[in-house]
Amino acid sequence: MEVPTVRGPLKVETLPRMFKRSAQAHPDKVALLMEREGTRQEFTYRELEQRIEHLARSLRKIGYRPGDKIGLTGENCPDWEAAYLGIQWAGCIVVPLDRMLKVAEVRHILRNSDSKGVISTEAYTETVDEALSEIDRRFKRAAIGKTPKGWLSFEGLITEGAELAPIEPPDDIEDLAAILYTSGTTGQAKGVMLTHANIGSNVCAAYQVLDFGEEDTFISILPLHHSFEATCGFLTPLCCGCKIVFSPSLKSKEILDTMAAHDVTMVLGVPLLYEKIVEGVQRQVRDSSAFKRFVFDAGMNIGKIAKGVSKAMFSSVRKAMGMEKVRYLVSGAAALAPWASSFMERLGLPVLQGYGLTETSPIVSVNRLKNPDNVSVGPPVPGFEVRIDNPDSDGNGEIVVRGPSVMKGYYKNPEATREVLSPDGWLRTGDVGRLDSEGRLHITGRAKNLIVTAAGKNVYPEEVEAVAGQNPYIQEILVVGQLNEATGREDVHAIIVPNYELIDAERPEITEKELEECIREQVKKECVKLADYKRIKHFELREEELPKTTTKKVKRYLFAKKPVKV
Repeated sequence: MEVPTVRGPLKVETLPRMFKRSAQAHPDKVALLMEREGTRQEFTYRELEQRIEHLARSLRKIGYRPGDKIGLTGENCPDWEAAYLGIQWAGCIVVPLDRMLKVAEVRHILRNSDSKGVISTEAYTETVDEALSEIDRRFKRAAIGKTPKGWLSFEGLITEGAELAPIEPPDDIEDLAAILYTSGTTGQAKGVMLTHANIGSNVCAAYQVLDFGEEDTFISILPLHHSFEATCGFLTPLCCGCKIVFSPSLKSKEILDTMAAHDVTMVLGVPLLYEKIVEGVQRQVRDSSAFKRFVFDAGMNIGKIAKGVSKAMFSSVRKAMGMEKVRYLVSGAAALAPWASSFMERLGLPVLQGYGLTETSPIVSVNRLKNPDNVSVGPPVPGFEVRIDNPDSDGNGEIVVRGPSVMKGYYKNPEATREVLSPDGWLRTGDVGRLDSEGRLHITGRAKNLIVTAAGKNVYPEEVEAVAGQNPYIQEILVVGQLNEATGREDVHAIIVPNYELIDAERPEITEKELEECIREQVKKECVKLADYKRIKHFELREEELPKTTTKKVKRYLFAKKPVKV
């Protein structure tokens, strides 16, 4: 099947060389802009290239050699991105760390990766110091911002580097570029080894299938240590001459204000971000006059059958949201609730859902702007082969992929590598899905989350969540298997966070018993869309939102209450 693209490929080189090529083509254009806590940082491509190379020179001077690993942690900011590329320009390997990790987790990654140094923003230097206190190895440390005792000044390294002899970035694309550690939610984190060829080919794939150009402005919201943001929200725009602005925080208002102030056109996010934005608009509509509610609802209904008309009707709404210039949204990391994507699209904001893994640098597939289909995660990107292993009667089986962006393996873990990566390059994803007649990939769930009913039927929790989660009275839902002692098998059980704001607005005096009955009715209403054996058998209500990882995935393992044998 021919893979749909919008243009031809980029030349794949080492990441610093791909950036350098872009910087030389757009020297005076603004590359990075951040306004945070009363300060403003702005760098043109020429200035950013100089900072990156000057840092690389200093890293070499203080003793780093090609192949050395250097940890990198902190909040999103221009110097995080300069440090990432500076480390690689020096021929070293960057080890991005999640800034929300605890001391023991930071220690494990720095020890396991054989890192010889760390670059950190000032807010996380204490965590790094505590982590290093129990590692019997000397570390060089550089701080972005204020410089604590025992640390080098990041800015000082750049200043000193300006006086040193120039160095050329490495040119072997098979060299390691980064080691990215998985979240480790079900075990200790593993280091995913990605080469320059892996990440560069994924940048190239994004360039071929996503409709954007050098006139576009991206907003940096997701944490940069995450492969989705690093490849798609940082490296891809910088290698293509785009501008990146940084959100001051993760607060919806500040994100939207930043979009409005800087005419942001491209947004990469996770479902939680978009769902919060939708809920904010819905809240404003509920608080408006009866006439405005009528007009809005009429526009929404028109949008079901005539998106172009509703897009024109809601231009003022998009402007008020701060998203007047946004052309489309890209969603990844988890499945976006259909009600959220449908709402956004009727507002005139197309949503492209995609699929990927850290082990694939990360994009495997994504919907295309010309024909988005948010029931699926789109067709594969150029260079990727996707097959379904051992499909069942519905075509569902484990998703197995092969392509130039597939990792080299797990660092110092050949056994774990052999479990997922075949000698001929096929990666077992652990995800379950199917391919439709148009070649689009549909994600059904995770193989390890499978529920086997008393009748021996297979139920994928994510499928049930996607259906029941469309209901406006359900804020969040997590489906797990709960052991039925009578049958010795699992029943389909749901943990539900009701949409208390909506329910309170409609029924402010609702009792606990009435709330349970309300949710029961809504669950039954949605579950008629599922086969009998997939339907929720019982549920429990929860007041607080479900616990999530720093990449906003629900910590499902916390609710997998399996019997523990003594």
